[in-house]
Amino acid sequence: MEWNSLFDKSEWLFRQILNREEKVPHEDSRLKDIAQKLSDSQYLHKKIEEQERFDYLKAYHKNIVPPKKIIIPSYLKVACILLLLIGSGTLLYIWQKQYPPQYYNETYFADIHPGKQQALLITHDGRKVKLNRDSGQIIRQNETIIQIDTTGLHYNPSSQVPTGIIYNTLVVPRGGEFFLTLSDGTKVWLNSDSRLEYPVNFVDSVREVTISGEAYFEVNHTNTPFIVKTNKGNIRVLGTEFNVNNYPESRETVTTLINGKIAYCLPDGQQLILTPNQQIIIRTNGQTEIRTIDTQYATSWKNGMFLFQEMRLEDIMNQLERWYDIHVFYTHERAKNLHFSGDLSRFKNINTFIEMFEKSSDVKIEVQGKNLIIGM
Repeated sequence: MEWNSLFDKSEWLFRQILNREEKVPHEDSRLKDIAQKLSDSQYLHKKIEEQERFDYLKAYHKNIVPPKKIIIPSYLKVACILLLLIGSGTLLYIWQKQYPPQYYNETYFADIHPGKQQALLITHDGRKVKLNRDSGQIIRQNETIIQIDTTGLHYNPSSQVPTGIIYNTLVVPRGGEFFLTLSDGTKVWLNSDSRLEYPVNFVDSVREVTISGEAYFEVNHTNTPFIVKTNKGNIRVLGTEFNVNNYPESRETVTTLINGKIAYCLPDGQQLILTPNQQIIIRTNGQTEIRTIDTQYATSWKNGMFLFQEMRLEDIMNQLERWYDIHVFYTHERAKNLHFSGDLSRFKNINTFIEMFEKSSDVKIEVQGKNLIIGM
């Protein structure tokens, strides 16, 4: 079929759609059938809904069929041109002008919300200060000025010598995250359900903090070592960036080095050195593993994203539980070991994740208040 003839047919098809009152006959019966369908509001609405429901993730995971030579009939070539125009929005615009939009209820879960900036500051003397994006105050503690603003919590030591070392604790609840700057200039991002104990100011020969949960450290370089204490060993650095995932209920503690160098000191005295893009895993049975990875998967939470690469559903749900402050239950143990890959904003409605899991696997997820029941 010549291209001139092809475009003649496409032009005729457009005329039929745009000029609904002026019907010009055409010898190609199949083309007339396409024109009739595209002039039908119900047909167009159905096709647009099908396009919106199409599961690209599931299609991606299907087996790739070896390419075959296919002869496309001329009337289908015309339809393909129109489909391309639909993709660019042209035909959709035409349809919307002729028919008013219809709105449908989207499923939202009133009890489930993404996390937000919130924390509880517990000072050395037991005082508790709730922190959020709207917090704004200045506290003086042990010759150190503590500034609380929309960006987080900041410790600014004064020129006066502190009168000793005292410790504060920052607690980030489930459904929260927070940022703080320590008195030495070290920056710390805390993930949901995490707890950091740290000195108001550093006066000794060693800078030490204790982490439970997950935190990203950007350690200010000085001649004084910086030590992050966990229940499975200590991390010793001078100046570097790294992520620590050390939740008490987790099967393993994971430390990921972004740049610089760190030494992981195990309880038995063994010391393991990490270089950039390496990750050390300390399991509850004492086994250790060092591997080279793409660090974005370990640090994506700091940048407002969830990144999964062939991750077990149970491990993904552990993250979602903390961030959305929900509880997950399984009716089939097999569902826990299903693997998923994807990248989604941490601020998406929980329904986005549920749809992704259900459409790309056999799992069924029921929402009851703040509980998710996962079956198959």
